[in-house]
Amino acid sequence: MSFFDSAKDFFGLGPVDNAEDDAYYDDPQYSSNAAGSTAYDRADRADRVERAERPSRMDRPAARDYGRETVRPSYRSTTHIVTAAPRNYNDAKEIGEPFRDGDAVVMDLTDLDTADAKRIVDFAAGLCFALRGSMHNLSRGVDTRKRLFAIVPENAKLEKDDLKRAAGLR
Repeated sequence: MSFFDSAKDFFGLGPVDNAEDDAYYDDPQYSSNAAGSTAYDRADRADRVERAERPSRMDRPAARDYGRETVRPSYRSTTHIVTAAPRNYNDAKEIGEPFRDGDAVVMDLTDLDTADAKRIVDFAAGLCFALRGSMHNLSRGVDTRKRLFAIVPENAKLEKDDLKRAAGLR
């Protein structure tokens, strides 16, 4: 035995006994002698079968059919009416967050200057378009100097009189 061979043995770099590794690879669970026989292959095959049994995206009904009137499920069984009186355009979140959560929002834009009031109305119209809601001008046809608008979620069962009552017009 040479000096290098004894140094390799001392540091554990000598010949390696692969008996444990051979026993591991001889286990039929991890054997790759036959195609698809490893545990990984079996799991992969089961996953492919499960995916094949699920309906594809084409088989699922569309979220919205624009040719017919469809009803989308609401997040709540009742719709609350929230009043908001923003002081500037930066307060638009007082309108957007409740509406996004499924509440009707009555907006009093009387104290806003004309430019900010138009921006808020445009913002609310965008919310209504995106979330399929509706917008009402509550001060139209009423003898008042107030500028009152309401936005109502898609499936809300509210009358315009309820909105006017919440706005203080009735």
